[in-house]
Amino acid sequence: MDKRASASSPSTRRQQAPRRPLIELAKNRWWMETSSGQAATYDKEPGCEAAMRSRRFRRSLLVFSLLLSGCWLGYRWWAAPNWAEQEALNWSVRAGADGKSPHGWYGVNVRPQFADMVQVAVLKAHLLPQTGRHRSKEKQGKRLVVVGDVHGCKDELVKLLDKAAFSPETDHLILTGDMIAKGPDSGGVVDLARKLGASCVRGNHEDRVLLAYRDAHAHHVPSQSTPGWDPDRTGDDDDAAADLGAFPDSVSKDRALAAMLTPKQAEYLSSCPVILRIGPVAGLGGDVVVVHAGLVPGVELERQDPVHVMNMRSIDLGTHVPSQNGSEGTPWSKLWNAFQGHLKTEAERTTVLYGHDSKRGLQLTEHAKGLDTACVRGGKLTAFVVAEGKRKAKTSVVSVKCRDHRGRGRS
Repeated sequence: MDKRASASSPSTRRQQAPRRPLIELAKNRWWMETSSGQAATYDKEPGCEAAMRSRRFRRSLLVFSLLLSGCWLGYRWWAAPNWAEQEALNWSVRAGADGKSPHGWYGVNVRPQFADMVQVAVLKAHLLPQTGRHRSKEKQGKRLVVVGDVHGCKDELVKLLDKAAFSPETDHLILTGDMIAKGPDSGGVVDLARKLGASCVRGNHEDRVLLAYRDAHAHHVPSQSTPGWDPDRTGDDDDAAADLGAFPDSVSKDRALAAMLTPKQAEYLSSCPVILRIGPVAGLGGDVVVVHAGLVPGVELERQDPVHVMNMRSIDLGTHVPSQNGSEGTPWSKLWNAFQGHLKTEAERTTVLYGHDSKRGLQLTEHAKGLDTACVRGGKLTAFVVAEGKRKAKTSVVSVKCRDHRGRGRS
């Protein structure tokens, strides 16, 4: 037999050598204690005190504390207020609908009568975008372009329509009120709206300017108690403009703008209804209406108070009384959405497109869509575009940046 075959190689000897636990190769305190005869075992676990002093335990405790604090803060400052608000909204809707509230729904009993304004108008059906499979080829491509508060910013309105690729042949423009006042070219905005055949609703600024316009053309003679009264003045347009200094600043601006309106411009503004009913649009949650400021849920459109429709920003959940002060009560759109959510079918629900509330900016909730984005103050001018679709209408938002027109010349 070959001696080389019988001799074991170094690798074979290493494989045949008995293995030692790796722990015996560690030259640490444990090895020193074991070598000196002190008792030690491989499976000895650290005590509770040693475990609590370990870095892993302290890191885990820190992470748990941070998570717990985050959960508490989230509940305290977000979940709890939202839950309480939702409960208040649900109670308000149920109380009004069931008749348990001593106040009922504000506006169901009495509506002020105004003979010089249109309460509700209905958009012509042929202007609506089509949905569904059986769409007419002759009416394809229809769109509704609903624009928020323009406030006399004609240049921005032209840019917005260009960006939205507005076509007078297929598209229909709707203005949510306050197309005039504050900005540099109120008359130009009205003329452009007339030229395009745009629909509109009456805003609080249109309402005030029209009141001043009618007053100026009514040959009203001030009484002796009126500041700046002059018995020699007859009350025509020139005299009305000369009397501006006798009124508060806001009234003077309204009267100055009213004096600049042509009869055709004033006629167009007077034709703007308080509420424009568009009708059912698939995908927008039942009927669609356009107003300037807001609506009180549970009240028929014909019985809505036009003053509040043009001015409201919030609503009291207990009395259901609207307020134009946005810091008081709850935003009316939240109660409106809650009320629509309690209705059983989509046919019963109504979605509102509105402006007026520039402080809250663009608000695209399920049944209330606010489009006033503070153009006249250097914000944006925004359009909500409704286009036809196979099953439901397609919607999009288009906006352009605006110059800050505060302090600039107005007309």
